[in-house]
Amino acid sequence: MENRSLFTNLTQLIIQDKKLSFTILSYASIAVIFFNLATVKSPIIGIAASIPYILINATFIGHALFKNENSFTKFLLGCLLVLVTLGLTGWVIMILHNLDYTRTAIVLFVTASLASTLSKRMNSDNETE
Repeated sequence: MENRSLFTNLTQLIIQDKKLSFTILSYASIAVIFFNLATVKSPIIGIAASIPYILINATFIGHALFKNENSFTKFLLGCLLVLVTLGLTGWVIMILHNLDYTRTAIVLFVTASLASTLSKRMNSDNETE
């Protein structure tokens, strides 16, 4: 029961994101992933930076698109859509040009920006209703 409320509290904190702190944290994760790919190439650093990135953006997208679901289902569907968006954006970049470290960071940045903007837009629509 306590874990469920912790997850719900974290989800609500991410969704509110009044000062864009979670969006900035997502962008910081992208920077860590980029520098890891370019220099260190450590899977541990990559996984540690990818977890907050996926958690934040999955919560943004899940909340924006799946209003009638419970928090865990929103998160799971958000994870799925983050991975699909990453895949589609990466595919487009690969078709246009080779996918390297810089373009990988661009794919991550586009996905994070899309998720944050979508979440902000849906929150502002809900406040006006």
